[in-house]
Amino acid sequence: MANPASPAGDNGVSGSTAGISGGDTAIRKSVAKTAKGYGSAVAASAVYSETPALRFAYSGVECDAPAIDRT
Repeated sequence: MANPASPAGDNGVSGSTAGISGGDTAIRKSVAKTAKGYGSAVAASAVYSETPALRFAYSGVECDAPAIDRT
């Protein structure tokens, strides 16, 4: 697991250090796609959001969606 949620009370929480390389905030990539026309390939968006201290129901779950290798 690249970026697990840390225990916080009875729940999990992401870190608060910003940055994709070396940080531990929750990174969520956009699922938006840009349409190029019927039947053609669609490019994925490069947009993402970075959320410090994002809360989760459980600790130990992956904070990033999709998972990012942060080495």
